[in-house]
Amino acid sequence: MKLIISTIVGAIIFFVLGWILYGMIFMNFFRVHYGAIMRSPDDYKMWAILVANVLEAFFLAWIYPKGYKGGSPAGEGFKFGFYIGLLMAVPYVFYTWAEFPITYVTAIVDAIIMFVMVVIVGLVIGLIYGKGAGKEVPKETTA
Repeated sequence: MKLIISTIVGAIIFFVLGWILYGMIFMNFFRVHYGAIMRSPDDYKMWAILVANVLEAFFLAWIYPKGYKGGSPAGEGFKFGFYIGLLMAVPYVFYTWAEFPITYVTAIVDAIIMFVMVVIVGLVIGLIYGKGAGKEVPKETTA
């Protein structure tokens, strides 16, 4: 049940943060730097963005309890988001800068936004799972 709740809440947070950060706060920045290669807002595939948000949240929520160390839910969630955010954001800088006609600063800003979003969702997933996230429930045996 925590996997389902974490996936839903995480996907909503990814979507809302993406809308706020990419669609409002940094919209003009990305229009200037990615403008030649971006779709117009009227041509966005919103269903694909939603699918990506759900998949990203699902995989984060699925992986989280496998590495839970038993600390505070907020601390463990933050660390999880931090490490996974680094794993995603650092290579992303090099991929985007290498493949798209953008400056390295643009790639870094994009990756920092991705990193922040993953840290926040990781923190929330940690709070949803709470203490004991990685503990297996013992199966009852009958003799």
